[in-house]
Amino acid sequence: MNPRDRRAVMLGAAVLLPALCFTLVVRPFVHARTALRERLREQHALLARELTLVAAASRLPEQVGDAAQVLRVASPRLLPGAAFAATATLLHAVGDAARRHDVFIEAIEGAAPEDAGDGLVAVQINVRGRGDLEGLLRWLTAIESGDRLLRVERLGIARLSGGAAGDPTDVETLTLGATVRGYVLTTPRGEVRP
Repeated sequence: MNPRDRRAVMLGAAVLLPALCFTLVVRPFVHARTALRERLREQHALLARELTLVAAASRLPEQVGDAAQVLRVASPRLLPGAAFAATATLLHAVGDAARRHDVFIEAIEGAAPEDAGDGLVAVQINVRGRGDLEGLLRWLTAIESGDRLLRVERLGIARLSGGAAGDPTDVETLTLGATVRGYVLTTPRGEVRP
């Protein structure tokens, strides 16, 4: 090999060897080190959360007792029985409140029970009816502030018919559509508590 070719091969090797070294050695090393740092950061965060849980473990029996006390206080406000019996109780409570406050219920339909989490099952009904503004407001107040833990999830009110304009003795009739939800407490195995 003549000196010129030898110099070209040496120059090519001088350029190619660092590029190959960077591609095959340095880049994978940097990538592995970055991945290791990220994993180490995740493990530190996990350890911090676990240490917090271990520190809180001594308070766990007290917190369980507090939760049980809250449950004992709230359970009389929950609907009794299984989900379908609770739906009947909800129907009765909503219908009774409507009768007391002069709201005429035109249709009432039960919906499928839903798991609300933490041992609660939500039962709901859809209600369509009519009445005057004061009666509807009293009915809503009776539902949401009554003995049972009920919640109006959806409410729509519209004018049914208009009376003579400016007539102060005319009572305007309104239609309403509402979804009312109540809750039933179940055991961890899904059985309903009495």
